[in-house]
Amino acid sequence: MKILHTSDWHLGKNLYDFSILNDQRHALDFLLELLSSEKIDAVIIAGDIYDRPVPSAEAVRLYDYFLTTAVTKLRVPVIAAAGNHDSKSRLEFGSKLYSESGYHIFGTVKADVGYVTLHDDFGQVRIYPVPWLHPAEMRVLLENPDIKTFDDAYRLLLEKITIDENVRNIAVAHGFFARLGGSEAEKELITSDSEINVGGMDIADSKYFAKFDYTALGHLHMPQRAGGEYVRYSGSLLKYSVSEERQKKSFTIIELHKKGDVKVTTMPIPALRDVRSITGSFDELMEPDYHQNKNFDDYVFADVTDFGVLYPMEKLRTLFPNLLGLRFALEPGAPEDFALQSRSTAQISTLELFRRFYRDTYAEEMTAESLEFLTKVIQKSEVAGE
Repeated sequence: MKILHTSDWHLGKNLYDFSILNDQRHALDFLLELLSSEKIDAVIIAGDIYDRPVPSAEAVRLYDYFLTTAVTKLRVPVIAAAGNHDSKSRLEFGSKLYSESGYHIFGTVKADVGYVTLHDDFGQVRIYPVPWLHPAEMRVLLENPDIKTFDDAYRLLLEKITIDENVRNIAVAHGFFARLGGSEAEKELITSDSEINVGGMDIADSKYFAKFDYTALGHLHMPQRAGGEYVRYSGSLLKYSVSEERQKKSFTIIELHKKGDVKVTTMPIPALRDVRSITGSFDELMEPDYHQNKNFDDYVFADVTDFGVLYPMEKLRTLFPNLLGLRFALEPGAPEDFALQSRSTAQISTLELFRRFYRDTYAEEMTAESLEFLTKVIQKSEVAGE
């Protein structure tokens, strides 16, 4: 049996101010082609299907398109669990009805973890999805006030699962997992700034999955192991931040033969546009030959090594229409890097906006006297506005 493991689609996500729904559609089209070409028997989605609890209509339509094609047309079952970005109750709507067609969605965690059974020539494969959970939730669900950490919650929940060791068993979970008693390398998880650590990076020990033949994890965007060959993060569908530019996104394919015979391979995901950074003087960055035949349609963040250019974002966007932002790299001893990014300024103070505008226009910092005067003017205007 061949099972494809994927996670962290974040459908409907914006990259800075850019909608990347078309990029996500491109990746899912590749996945649908893969289901046929690789003769995949089932798909596991280990959480964060959507980027927000109330997804946009366009994001819902894209997921519906994938499910309709995979489950109805290709007859490939899909087993999915909610992640921390998903709305558990919304995702679980119609779950009993959908399961009859081959779409098995697990939104809320249960005290008795259920499973989905698949069959091949070697017998049963049981898949146990565990949606995103929180220790406070598990204290109530398991009626155990001693549950304080994620490690407590997963240990006690997984202990309740009695598996049939004669069949092949797969666990699905969404969270931070590592071998807490292992080497430093086994404990280290590769994260990026696009991942939201709800409640902090509270890690649970991946050893609790030892009784399963394979564990399909979600939450971390970098494909990686979590303390064992068969305990893995598949990684996200696309690069969702500049900090992920060096990551190679992929789908994980699990081949299950007889009990104990498991093979894991990865399949790179071709992106419609790459996410990358560029560095150089402004004149260098505006020279097409400087970029060595790179795709100018990529999502690009620019590090500019000189000053003195008016409206740099607008000018760079004539070459890079999907420019995410830019940062001026200052000389040693200068104030902190100045970043211009195509995002909302709602959380930036008025004084900081003036300071950034001055530095962008004149390529130098405001004097202390000017800052003091401007601060007083802003304070008076805010008082008058009240």
